[in-house]
Amino acid sequence: MMGFVASLSSSRPLFSRTLPTALSSSAAGRHPLSSHQYERKSVALQIQRQQGWFSTGSTSEDEKQLLLDPKAPLRPMLAENCNENHLSQYTLPPTHIGVDDYRPDLPKGQRIVAFGDVHGDITALRSFLVTAGILDPESSIEEPVWCGGTTICVQTGDVLDRGDDELACFRLLATLARQAHEAGGALLLLYGNHESLNAAGLFQYANPGGNMEFERTIGARIDYNYGSNRWRLQFAGNQPSRWASFEPGGLLSENMLGNMLVACVVGRTVFVHAGLMASHLSPGNSINEGQKIYGGVTRLNQQAREWIVTAHHGDNNNWGEYNTVEEVISAAQNRAKVASKTMPDCLGGGIGASSPVWMRDYSKPNDAEPSDPLAKQKIKAALAEAGEDVQRMVMGHTPQYKINCALDSMAWRIDVGASQGVMGGTPEVLEIIHMGGDNDEDIVSVLTVGGKRVDGSERAVFDSSVMF
Repeated sequence: MMGFVASLSSSRPLFSRTLPTALSSSAAGRHPLSSHQYERKSVALQIQRQQGWFSTGSTSEDEKQLLLDPKAPLRPMLAENCNENHLSQYTLPPTHIGVDDYRPDLPKGQRIVAFGDVHGDITALRSFLVTAGILDPESSIEEPVWCGGTTICVQTGDVLDRGDDELACFRLLATLARQAHEAGGALLLLYGNHESLNAAGLFQYANPGGNMEFERTIGARIDYNYGSNRWRLQFAGNQPSRWASFEPGGLLSENMLGNMLVACVVGRTVFVHAGLMASHLSPGNSINEGQKIYGGVTRLNQQAREWIVTAHHGDNNNWGEYNTVEEVISAAQNRAKVASKTMPDCLGGGIGASSPVWMRDYSKPNDAEPSDPLAKQKIKAALAEAGEDVQRMVMGHTPQYKINCALDSMAWRIDVGASQGVMGGTPEVLEIIHMGGDNDEDIVSVLTVGGKRVDGSERAVFDSSVMF
């Protein structure tokens, strides 16, 4: 957690001391809602009704409160009282902690697929989904069609940053996740370190094009619905549309982020963004009449959910009532610091930290056996804590040239750096057929964009050899 707070002072300035031109008028001595502001908001309401934003034919007290409450969450400006629920496009199926994140008992032959980091590249994401056999290749990104049946798909985090189509990627994934749920399958999204960074108000890895996508898709709509852009001032010019979307208690916290996971057990495999240590899981376990109860993964997911759905910074300041530039900066810095301070360890950390979203103990160097001499001992202990018959850990985070396995096939590294913002690698997908082989062993394969199914044994790395 301290890594996030430290970066507020050690990296480039987080907040500009120059207020956005449209928001820089003095607030000193001004009544919270002057007559001309009320008139402008009333006109905005009339326009919104004419355009069909609100479902009622008159200005209700709820609508007035929605526009005029300076402390209210911004979420209603995109969801409630509108004919079009804009946030519904990002809604994931409800994730039941302890059930959907811990599925050790699967039917024989159950198909599981997984792919790694997307980083805002919608073209790479589509390629992953088609290669995985879960997106109808004849369907469009805007109107995707799930064709995976009962397949369970796990995306191991880092949809955000480094690309220009982050929201488009989340819309595509959320739409397919809802369709998969209806078909009896599942598409589970995990947190990556870049989701954690964005939730803490740290956007140093965001592309200018990605920030523009948030402005077009989120910010402009709030400006229009709210009848003002002064809600932006509380974020001190630090990407208000992005920050408002991903902060705890923010626009996407309940319907999307609250249904994402830190880790999950599916069959004999535990999935996570960066890696798991036994210490991440063992405090959640207990002994009950001689039988070990595995609860570590569920505990991590519950901690993440409780944190992300709560607005730790307190009330909003949607009217932008500040007397000085220093007040603006101080309020925004406090907003970021309180999010970092309250962030659970399973999402916190920083470069080099042994966190489920940051560690590289099992994945570095790329395409070779890990350099950590204790890596095999660590992962074996972690798998023993993950579940009774968990045999492998699947992770992203560290780009590889190809999907590969190390540490006697206990560590599967599936981030292939497919985003053009990373290294433009060729998408590949991991496939596991539960108990599909002889003696009920799992069949593990790698699916390529060319339609090949590569036996997992061909992707094993040994000693210090590097796979190219």
